[in-house]
Amino acid sequence: MRKPKLIYYNDARHYLMYRYDPPLSKHVLQQPVDEILGTGVDTLSFGLASGATFLHDTQVGKRWGEGVTDHNHGIMWWRAGKNLERAIADGMDPLQVVIERAHEKGIQILASLRINEGGTGEGLGMNRYMFNKLKEEHPEFMIGGDSQGSTCLDFAHPEVRQERLDLIEEVCDRYGADGIEIDDYVRVFFKPEEIEKNTPLLTQFMRDVQALLKQIGEKRSETPALWARVHPREDANLSVGMDVRAWVKEGIVDGLIVNYADFQFDQDCDHDWIVEDAQAAGVLVFSHLGRTPYDDRNHEPSIEMYRAAASNHHNANVDALYLSSLEWPHGSHEYGILRELGDPDIYARKNKHYITTQIDPEDPFGVPRHVPAVLEEGVTACIPIYVGDDAESARADNELERVTLRVRIVQTGLEDQLRFAFNGSALTIEPRNVKTYYGGLVAYGVARAGFPPRINTHYWFEFDIPIDQLIQGENVVEVTADRILKERIEDRVVLHAELLIDYKQPPVTIGGQI
Repeated sequence: MRKPKLIYYNDARHYLMYRYDPPLSKHVLQQPVDEILGTGVDTLSFGLASGATFLHDTQVGKRWGEGVTDHNHGIMWWRAGKNLERAIADGMDPLQVVIERAHEKGIQILASLRINEGGTGEGLGMNRYMFNKLKEEHPEFMIGGDSQGSTCLDFAHPEVRQERLDLIEEVCDRYGADGIEIDDYVRVFFKPEEIEKNTPLLTQFMRDVQALLKQIGEKRSETPALWARVHPREDANLSVGMDVRAWVKEGIVDGLIVNYADFQFDQDCDHDWIVEDAQAAGVLVFSHLGRTPYDDRNHEPSIEMYRAAASNHHNANVDALYLSSLEWPHGSHEYGILRELGDPDIYARKNKHYITTQIDPEDPFGVPRHVPAVLEEGVTACIPIYVGDDAESARADNELERVTLRVRIVQTGLEDQLRFAFNGSALTIEPRNVKTYYGGLVAYGVARAGFPPRINTHYWFEFDIPIDQLIQGENVVEVTADRILKERIEDRVVLHAELLIDYKQPPVTIGGQI
């Protein structure tokens, strides 16, 4: 595979098979490819449904809805099964249609396989859509017990690993995918007490995948690529049996997708631990940006936020960006993102919105973050904001117009005495730039991921920053509480700090003016 410029993930369900009533035309089945044509996306990662059952005419696993007689999981899942059944009957295997269309249009395509999946349940709540052949025939192959992954398959069994290999061979050999993406969606491979002992087994499995792909490559002009989604922290990967450093040093994988919290949009780049080894081994590193910020004002990132994230990640020497599941059907907002993010030169001198990322309260392996920060009287809270923009060259070209700092503090009041500084320079609090808000609801996605669903009553403090104070790299916001009103015992918490960078642009045409 050639080095991607921009990767987009389509899970095949939410933006295709769930949405339409059967039957589907070939034109509709080609939509995952056609909707990214003319954008910066040159590589499509296409989901193989749940990883337990599949939305193609598999001869190895089970088709989505196969054997399901009691449809107890909503009309979307029923619809997907009927769409698959009818498409196959009409001679249109959905996966084959998408792969052929991608190749026709010059788009690289990877089959994205959820390498493990739970979700079976018991009794009336059993989800047969997630129940694969191995679980039916060999329930002893499941993890078992009362752990979160009790209904996942245990990779300690060679039969489990072989079934996964057979699935990979099917989509890369029979269907002709350009590669496979190992999606660690559930992040469970072994019984909890056997993870450390069995970590070498998972490494051997990855070796076996690479060997299989090389065998397939001997039949055609190019060996299919092997990519893997991994956690930003090395210890988090090791905690489930993924020895990513070994995969890289041995050249087992061709690419790593550093995958942040499931739903949260993340501008920070935290893969220093693996980038150097990856570059030495010729392994590509991709940043998955996520899609939902912890913010009551923006339930999806603005294009200015995406530009900022892209600048930060490209400056951290990642090879390409990975986007997934933008709002659909795509409109001008989504197409603006897909057009711009494939090339840093497009957005280098465009407006950006840098935001601080929250600590995930539900993730024991969450990446360390600086917010929320509880203010203590007499103590200065330091909050870094990394900026990827080349501020120095923009100033030299007289293109940098304005820099605005905004700080959100929860449960403070005007009775508290606060001081602010930016990169060591004191800031003046202007009454007109201090506004209180009752609070708001955060996006469903991040609330589902474990973040508090509501932002409490708060103040926004806004400052105009002299453009010569902005630097490329780490900028530091300082907040000091010289006095906290003791009558109110609630913690004063710095929840957000953000930088808005505006570049000089021609005025927007109004009416018939030119």
